[in-house]
Amino acid sequence: MSVPDAGDDTQRRFRYQINFTALKCLQTLRDGSDVRAVYCEHVEDVLIEHVDGSLTGIQVKSRELNQKPFRSNDQAVQGSLIRFCVRDARYPGRFRQFVLATNFVFFAGDGVNDLRNVLKRCRENPSHEGCGTRDRIVAYLKLVAGAAGVPVEGVVRTLARVVLEERRTGIDQPDIEIVHALGEFPALRELPWAELAVMAKGLRAHVWEVSSLGLSGFILDVHDVVENLPQHLDRLRTARKRVDGDVLRSLIQPQSVSGELLAIAGFTTRESIPPGLGKMELKMAAGSISYADIDEMKDDVSSLDTAFLRWKEKYGLTEANKRLAHFQHFAKRAARDAEKTAERTGAPYGPAMFEALKVEAGAISQAEASTLFGCRAEHLIGAAGLLSEECRVWWDPSRTLPLTETE
Repeated sequence: MSVPDAGDDTQRRFRYQINFTALKCLQTLRDGSDVRAVYCEHVEDVLIEHVDGSLTGIQVKSRELNQKPFRSNDQAVQGSLIRFCVRDARYPGRFRQFVLATNFVFFAGDGVNDLRNVLKRCRENPSHEGCGTRDRIVAYLKLVAGAAGVPVEGVVRTLARVVLEERRTGIDQPDIEIVHALGEFPALRELPWAELAVMAKGLRAHVWEVSSLGLSGFILDVHDVVENLPQHLDRLRTARKRVDGDVLRSLIQPQSVSGELLAIAGFTTRESIPPGLGKMELKMAAGSISYADIDEMKDDVSSLDTAFLRWKEKYGLTEANKRLAHFQHFAKRAARDAEKTAERTGAPYGPAMFEALKVEAGAISQAEASTLFGCRAEHLIGAAGLLSEECRVWWDPSRTLPLTETE
């Protein structure tokens, strides 16, 4: 460990705050949440904007688990309370509450050293009725008032809205907490753990980036020069620090969804996959494929149908059709390679092509695992069956559709 230079430990504590902020940002996407946006290192460590326009200011304090709990007279605690009082006085009526958060715990006791007792007094007995002139909590409040430069009555009003948040974790644990929080969203629940970890890393990186005063790009090239440039830059920095639902959705988009998907020419968009597969069955039967194999293909198409309906429900019809086209692209390629294999073997064409298709689909599912949305080779085979129904894949060299008795 770098004992003389504590910069690495400082960065580690900043990292904890970044993780904590990222968890708060995710509240903007939760059903029923009144969090409109989160500001990173703006006015407070974390500043939450509620839908009614009110604010919650959060100070984050970290401590190793082998150290003593935070007491009200700790410099870090007093400093946070003083900041809350100053902010409340500067922006009257804007703050709904203040939060003092820690990865650790606060001291528990009967006297003034337990911060809960101080906050409880401010909420339940703001006039200190029945307290003597030497009351230690009153003395503590006067100390905070003197340091903040506000009246004691103002300190009491502010501290009455302070909430303590004890997370009882190690400094490094929130890395995993973000992954768990992402996995609680229905749209992300079925993604691989590794992909959620990548999303968490991207979210942390964004929060870390916007927590600084830096601005990206060539500011004077992309913005008009205004009369008050410092004020203009302050507005840009404030906007950059703001993380709302739209920003969050762009950051936690699944990799397979945000990447460029493949398609096939003349792709037919659809509301659902047709339940009847008569043309597919006729074509496979013409290729002398067994009843059992045809039945297996129908099951694979059904599996693809289930996936399509799930995509439609989670991401909308447009995205579901994009994914289906992506699958059909690979299925068409696999079927084309299977046709070439069947032609070379000299074995009965249909069965040889069907076996080759399964081999090709298996190879593609392994090579393209990160782009197949957690699906299997059977889903690709089902896509080939759907292409058969659309007359894009054939199972005998004649490429003609046998007439049924009714025809």
